[in-house]
Parts: sequence; structure tokens; C-alpha cells
Amino acid sequence: MPIAHVTPPMPRASPPWAEASARPGDLRAAQRVRVAMYLAFLALALAVALQGFLSLRLESVRAVDAELLVLAGQQRKLAQQLGRQAALLAQAVNMAAAPAPAAHGQTLTEMLRRFSVSALRLEDLLSQQGSVAGHGASGVGRALDAWQTQRERLWYRAELLALKLDAADGQPLATAFAALQAEVEPASDAAQALVSQLRAAAEQRMARLRSELLWGMAALLALLGLLSLGVVEPTARAVARQVRRQMEQAAVLQRLALVAEHTSAMVLIVDPRARIQWTNKAFCDLTGWSFDELLGRRPQDFLYAPRADPTVLAQVRAAVVNGIGIRQEWLNLKRDGTEFWADVDLRPLRDADGRLTGYISVASDVTDRRALQNQLSHHAHTDALTQLPNRTAVMERLHKAIAHAGRHAGYGFAVLFMDFDRFKQVNDTMGHAAGDELLRQVAQRLQLLLRPGDALARLQPAEGGTGDVAARIGGDEFVVVLEAVANQDTVKVIAERVLKELSEPYTIGCAPLQSSVSIGVVLHLGHEGAEPPSAEDVLRNADTAMYEAKRAGRGRWVMFDDSMHERVVRTLEVEKDLRRALKEDELFVVYQPVVDLPGRAVVGVEALVRWRHPERGLVPPAEFIGVAEESGLIDAVGAVVLRKACQQFVRWRADLGERAPRMLAVNLSRAQLKQAGAVDELQRVLQSCCMRAEWLQLEVTESLAAQDEQVQATLRQLKALGVKLALDDFGTGYSSLACLHQLPVDTVKIDRSFVKHAQSVEYHRVLIEATIRVARTLGMTTVAEGIETEGQATLMLELHCDRGQGYLFSRPLEAQALEAWLHAEHLQHA
Repeated sequence: MPIAHVTPPMPRASPPWAEASARPGDLRAAQRVRVAMYLAFLALALAVALQGFLSLRLESVRAVDAELLVLAGQQRKLAQQLGRQAALLAQAVNMAAAPAPAAHGQTLTEMLRRFSVSALRLEDLLSQQGSVAGHGASGVGRALDAWQTQRERLWYRAELLALKLDAADGQPLATAFAALQAEVEPASDAAQALVSQLRAAAEQRMARLRSELLWGMAALLALLGLLSLGVVEPTARAVARQVRRQMEQAAVLQRLALVAEHTSAMVLIVDPRARIQWTNKAFCDLTGWSFDELLGRRPQDFLYAPRADPTVLAQVRAAVVNGIGIRQEWLNLKRDGTEFWADVDLRPLRDADGRLTGYISVASDVTDRRALQNQLSHHAHTDALTQLPNRTAVMERLHKAIAHAGRHAGYGFAVLFMDFDRFKQVNDTMGHAAGDELLRQVAQRLQLLLRPGDALARLQPAEGGTGDVAARIGGDEFVVVLEAVANQDTVKVIAERVLKELSEPYTIGCAPLQSSVSIGVVLHLGHEGAEPPSAEDVLRNADTAMYEAKRAGRGRWVMFDDSMHERVVRTLEVEKDLRRALKEDELFVVYQPVVDLPGRAVVGVEALVRWRHPERGLVPPAEFIGVAEESGLIDAVGAVVLRKACQQFVRWRADLGERAPRMLAVNLSRAQLKQAGAVDELQRVLQSCCMRAEWLQLEVTESLAAQDEQVQATLRQLKALGVKLALDDFGTGYSSLACLHQLPVDTVKIDRSFVKHAQSVEYHRVLIEATIRVARTLGMTTVAEGIETEGQATLMLELHCDRGQGYLFSRPLEAQALEAWLHAEHLQHA
């Protein structure tokens, strides 16, 4: 964050991290300025060196020229001195008192030596200045040649004279002296001419060198001007821009610092060793620590909460070690020990070279939000009525248990899926308030069964779990998840106890209530390498086992096995085929005669559904009626039977005349009876088939007719149409003979289970007799179902039962076969 790089006006001393830093573009511009400055300094140094070289050269040439002039003047003087010395020698020789000639010869020789040394030095200096003098083409060269010629002639004459003086052979010397005197003047003149030429050449060289020096100074000034334009001015502008940028950055960062100081978010800055360098007021106010107390300390030393999630803290530590940013929520402590949740955004701070300089943390207090989330999570995972965990919580617990079992071979858990038998009857007879109270009492019993220290407590819960859990997943369905269960014997003990506890009588208001429970159990053991089931599979299997418990008679528990799953698969296949059968019109109707017991005359037929499968052939009703009821297809099946039976019955009435049955009985399913507009739908079917209402008898089961006032109201509406109503399977439901008068029915059909044992079991015979008497008293007709022997028919006749139905008279027949049967019966009774 930029706030970590400036020195804002804060109420406390600015920390070391509060320094402005250039942007990468600024650093590159500064690097270019640095290179330009170095190049300018190099050019300036070269120009100064060149100017110095020119000055040194000027001084050197000037010194040489001065020495040349001196030497050239000495040559002239030496030539003149040599002439004078020769004249003195000539005079001395002519005088008798003069020194010996040999002494005069040594003096002459010494003068020649000095003359020679000076001449050689002059020639050396002239050779050094040869490139400047230009001997061959300039006046200096010609004067030098003339002087060298005259000097050599002069030297020759002087050396010759010196030799003669040294010989002292008495030869006359006047000629030698005269020859020497003759060469002195030309040599002196030549030396003077050389001096003049050297002076002129020196003046020319000085003028040229001064010109070069002036040009060098001009070039240096021009270079300085170019450097000013090319380097100094851009540098000044760059520095000005940098200063302005830094001032702008400082202003921005000061504002940001002010924001950080006064924001409600907690801002904390630490160095690379996690020592606090700066905090804002919000951090101090929330945690209760002052800035002076926090400075230099590490946050983990005083903010750590023991209940903080170690996984989250490990992720934060890993991010700090790797120098990367992270955002997480975790639990912290205030100075007074109060816990608070903070949403922390932690980011690394780096300098221009990418080196880690610390971390900045911007955090918000999210304690209230977390509390709200926890509350929402509680509501999302809790059943409002019983305060038990709901289906969502159970699924999460199963996911964790399955994962734990997958990591630990031999670990097991069990699921008990419970459904209360006939709970709907409690709602229908006692009201929904009583049903809710029953569910609450069930939840209380389950919680007591799973309380800590109870016999149901398991060894160790799964990772992330809290032990065994009971939950309500909907309606009257409850689930118990038992963790650390390793064998079926343990599950058996627990299931038996749960079954016993939940089957004890309940008190609803002041009335006792008995309700049993059916339990499906799934035991899952972890196996290494085995494919784990899904939570949905586990719950579905427990549900399947629970339905097996209900089919086995209710009030019991059943352990799931794979055969149950196979039955479910078969049920699904039957359901799929039945749906196709409804579309392909594979269902047909058979008819079983109902006869008058005294005369054995046919009074009606009962329509029964059959299914001719294209591959399996004739499918027994027991294989698909239950599936149709569970899948909701029984409504469609009933509608097909009603329509086809009514069409056939009307056809019989038209074709058979007196031989046609006088009444058609059709079973009415629960779905049909509870369907909205059931009465109107029946009326439309009767109208479309031209069927009179009094020809039709609708049969409903005893348990269905006695359910609630709504069902009975629908039955009364059907009866108002003129349709007759029959109470089927009487004796197997919940109604009693005392309540029979409350049901709007015309016929009572005695269940075949009573008829079958009426001859041998006194209880059944007495119940049948009592039913017939009550029905006759109420004006109802009685029908005995399942008559298979003449003895049963005779007994029913003796008990004054009106009609009979069963294999003794006829099996269910298709329409054409029934017509033949009716024809034969008509001939027999004619």
C-alpha cells in the first residue's frame, strides 16, 4: 500500500517505513540523467585536457624559441669573439713579448669547443622544432643552411690556425690569421640572419599557437554551452519533475495516511520480523492497547486466541514465510480477554528493488457478522419444531463420517432411519398440534438416548464431528447417526433400545397415545481400497430398510442388505414399465361376478385391473399395484379401469339385455379420492360413457373411509350423484361397528381373511355375524369376499349375508369369457 512509503502528518512520530519512493519510471529517468552527467563530465575533462595540452605546447615552443634565439646570438658573439681572438693572436705573434704560440693555440681550441657545443645544441633544438619550422621551405631553413656553411668554414680556418699554433714550427701565421679574419664577418652575418629568421619564425609559431589556444577556448565554451543545453537543462527539468512528483505523492500519501489514521478499519504495519512499527487509532481502540505499548511487539504475542482455527493460522504463517499476501478471517483477543473476529487482508511491502520491508494488515471487525452467520447457519441446520439438526446437518455429518471411514480402515458408523407408524392418523384424528407435540416428545427422547455418558455414546467421533447425532429430516422421519460402531451386535443393542424407548406411550395433553416406530439400519465399515458410498446412498439405503420394516409388520427394525437394493431396482423397473404400459394401453380389465347367496343369481361384477406385459406376459396385480400406489400412478390406473369398465358395462347392458349384470363395482384408490375435482371427473366419465350413476358402485377400503372429515365429505358428494358406495375389506381397518353408521356407505364387504377362518375360528364367525347384523340394521347390504368352498357359502347364508364373491362362483374373467359364463348361468337358472 502507498501509505507504507511516506511520512504523513501523524499524531505520533513517523516510523522508518514512512519515506517516499520513486516509481520505476522515475528510477529509469534518474539512471539516464546519471549516465548523461557522466558523459558530460567525460567530454568536459577531454576538452580541459586538450586545452591544457595546447597551453603546455605553447609554453614549450616558447621556451625552445627563446633558447634558440639565445644560442643563435651566442653563435654570433662567439664568431665575433673568435675573430677578435684571432686578431689578438696575430698581434701577439708579431710582438716579441707575446706568449708562446702553443698557449695561444689552447685558447683558440677552447673557444672552438664552446662554439661547437653551442652550435650542436642549436642544431638539436632546431631539429626538435623541424615540423614547425619547416627547414627546407622556410627562411629559417635557408638561414640555417647559410649559417652552417659559414660556421664550417669558420671552424675549418680556426682549427687550421690552432694546429699551426700547436706545431710551432716557425712557419708564418699571417696567412692563417687573415683567412680566419676573412671568415668571421660572413659567419657573424649568417648567425645574425639566423637569429632574425628564428625570431620571425618564433613570432609566427606563437601567433599560430595563440590562435589554436583561442580556438580551443572557444570550443570549450561551445562544449559547455552544448552541455548546458543537452544535459544541464534536461537534468534540471527532470529534477523539477521529480520534485513535483514527490510533492504530489507526498500530498496523496499524506491524505491516505490521514484516511488510515481515521478509518474504522484497523491498520497495522510490521517489519520483516513481524514487529509492529505503526498502528492506527482504530486498532488501538478495538484491541485496548496504546500505540506505545504496541510498538516493537509482535501481534501474535498478544492477539492470539486459543480457540482460533489452527488451519487458518497455519495458512497465514505460510503466506508470511513465503512473502505473499493472504486474506482470512480468524479469532483474536482484546486486551481484556474478549474474543473478536477479524477479516484480515495481509499484504507484503517491498522496496524499489523488490526486497521485503515488512507487511501491512488492514482488518475489519466482523464479530457481529460472524454471529449472524452462525445464527443463520444454526437455523439452516436446525429443525424449527424439534430443535434437532435437520437433513442438511445430517448430510454434512455423513460426508465427514464417510471420509473418516475412507481414511481409517475398520472405522464404522451406523445410520438409523426412523418413521412413525400411522403418524398421519394422529394428525387426522387428534389434529396437527397433537402431531407436533408428539414429534417434540420424540426429539426429547432421542436427545436423552444420545446424551453424554449414555449407553448410546460411541468411542470417538469422526474428525470434525461431535459424537452421535439425532436429527429430524422431515415429517415424522428421524435419523440417528452413530459414530465408531464396528459390528452388528452393537447396532442391534442400540436399535432395540431405541425401538423400545420410542414405543413407550406418549402423553398428548391429558390423553395417552401409543405409537410404534419402524427403523431401517445401515452399517458402514471402512475398507482399504473400497469405493466409499455417497451420503445420499447411505440415507437412501436406510430409508429402503425402513420400508422393509414397515412391510414386515411395522414396529421393528431391519438391517439393510443388498437384496433390498435389488428389490428397489426391480420396483423402479416395474414403475418404468407401468408408465409405458399406461401410454401403450397394456392394462385391461377382468370382472369377477358377485352373486346373490340365496339364489346364486348374478347381481353384479367387480372390475379388477390386469397387465399384459409384452415380454413378461401377464403380470399379477400384487407386483404392480403396490408400486402404483407408491409412485402415484394408482390414480392413472384407477382412471383407466373406471373408464374401460364403464364402457364395457354399458355395452353389456345394450347387448345382453336381461342377462347383463345389474351393478358394476370399481375400486376407488386413495389418490383418486383425494384428488381435487374427483366428483366432477367421475361425472364426466359417466356422461362420456352414457353410464347411469345408480349402476356404479365405488368401493373404498375401511381405513380410507375412516380417515378424516374431508374424505367422508367427498364420499357424501359421490353418493349425492346417485353412485353406490361399498366399504371394502371391513374388519382390517380402524373403524368399529359402533362407528359404522357414521360412514355414508351402502354395502359392507367382509374381508376374505375372516371368511376363510369363519368355520374354524369362533372369533371370526362372531365378528362376521355382528357385522351382518349391524349392517342389516343400518339398511346396508353385506358381501362376503373370498368364498372358495360350499361350506363357507352355506355358513355365510346361515349368518344372513346377502351376497358372495369368490372362486367358488367364478374367477375374474375377461369381458368375452364373462359373457360366455353369464350365458351358461342363465341357461342353468332358466
